[in-house]
Amino acid sequence: MNEVRFGLLGAGMIAGYHAAAIRQTPGAKLVAVARDNPARRAEAEAAFGVPCFAPGDLLARDDVDAVVVCTPSGQHSREVIAAARHGKHALVEKPMALSLAEADQAIQACQTAGVHLGVVLQRRADPVFQGIKAALDGGDLGIPTLALVTIPYWRDMAYYHSARWRGTWALDGGGALMNQGVHLVDLLVWWMGDPVSVQAQAATLVHDIEVEDVVSATLKFVGGAQGVLAATTAAAPGFPHRLEVYGTRGGVQVEGEAIFRWGRLGEPMQQAASAADAGAAAKPTGIKIDNHQRIIADFVAAVRDGRPPMVTGQEGRRALATVLAVYAAAGLLPRGVEDDRPGRDLGAV
Repeated sequence: MNEVRFGLLGAGMIAGYHAAAIRQTPGAKLVAVARDNPARRAEAEAAFGVPCFAPGDLLARDDVDAVVVCTPSGQHSREVIAAARHGKHALVEKPMALSLAEADQAIQACQTAGVHLGVVLQRRADPVFQGIKAALDGGDLGIPTLALVTIPYWRDMAYYHSARWRGTWALDGGGALMNQGVHLVDLLVWWMGDPVSVQAQAATLVHDIEVEDVVSATLKFVGGAQGVLAATTAAAPGFPHRLEVYGTRGGVQVEGEAIFRWGRLGEPMQQAASAADAGAAAKPTGIKIDNHQRIIADFVAAVRDGRPPMVTGQEGRRALATVLAVYAAAGLLPRGVEDDRPGRDLGAV
């Protein structure tokens, strides 16, 4: 395959990032976009510069090899399954599903169809976070003992009113942790492994929404290392997220997308000269395209070479499982039945 021809399922904000990333990636070509709402297809054609179809019509096209699923979270798993049944490779936005059962169905559908499934957890493509992963795997930080993730974001009610699926259980799947925090949860489990026990609490303190706008949790990992996870969309005006990982030989502190302090036993402490920009902490459009482009490039190579993509469905499932475990521990989901989702069907958006 000389060129991977992409269609976008969904034409919202995040679809614009993928369209730009596809256009910047050699060997990738954007050929179509899909919207449920026929009244808005002309608008999408003008915005993306390609024909816009109903989702089923796009999936039936012979000139589409792969799709990027950019619909509301509650539609992700069924869109992936539909793509697989049409023989299309699927790259799905986070979270890949709203329940583990849905995630497993999507993974199985792609395996059965013999197509690739990738998940857009793009921070795994960032050289900074890959370097920390290599340091942990190589023992440079010694035995891991503690990890901290802090996500002090801000979203006003205009954000939640911008689309009726936002802030709902049925289509957002959760609040500060599922929507905004899942990327950092993914890095946490990528670095530390899957938690073996979780304690948590959550609340909706500021926003008139169904889901949580503040949540905190303590986690225990295999080997005994512990973790602390805190996320909110009620920290005005929005502050950069922080990730910290410590071990018996050293530690690293990340603010935003950059290391601001790295120390190892017996060596001088290394520290950044300036603070990180707030980025997506203050507004959802405050993200850079670099890692999306790396994810697209990797997915193109995976399709061409017949190898798994950087973030497989199984890897995307790990972050989802941890978010659901936090929700269950906080009493947002019945303990042990994380696949039962509260909420209502909001229909086409």
